[in-house]
Amino acid sequence: MQGNLVPGGLVVSTAGRDKGKFYLVLKECPDNKVNIVDGEVRKVAGPKRKNRKHLKTYPAIAPEISEKLKAGQKVTDLDVRRALAQLIANYT
Repeated sequence: MQGNLVPGGLVVSTAGRDKGKFYLVLKECPDNKVNIVDGEVRKVAGPKRKNRKHLKTYPAIAPEISEKLKAGQKVTDLDVRRALAQLIANYT
């Protein structure tokens, strides 16, 4: 399910120590990397940079996170945790 990585999109790590962990996309970087957050270990202030080929994308998007990122508003770790829990509940 390798597709477009949009801000607020649900992804799961397929490689590394965090294999199997769910994240939300914060932003894409130009060097084929993506900044991802989970609101707990990887906070918005210190996102994890991960290679896009090590991520599996899901068609789910957290609309409130996506809208805030597009509008340039601040996204909090609490927002991320709530949105991530809601999206994971739909896929597990």
